[in-house]
Amino acid sequence: MKILFNERTKLAIMEVLEKSINNNMRIKVTAVGCGKPAYDIYADYVLEDDIEVLIDGINFVVSKKDERLCDGIEIKYDKEVYNNGFYIRSL
Repeated sequence: MKILFNERTKLAIMEVLEKSINNNMRIKVTAVGCGKPAYDIYADYVLEDDIEVLIDGINFVVSKKDERLCDGIEIKYDKEVYNNGFYIRSL
């Protein structure tokens, strides 16, 4: 699975994980329409039907049904621009 992010984003993810009791970042597909899917990212635990992916020291979890849509994404972080600070787009 290919998930791209820069150092600034990595630090923001690490900060979220430090504040949470969960050690994983979930990437969830929230909407699929005619265009590209919408994503959400948050700290969460591993469920039975999840795939775990370790990238650059961060453990991401993705539902098996969302695996194809989450392969080849980029995560950006800018607290001033994006609602929760994170933006995910498919490449």
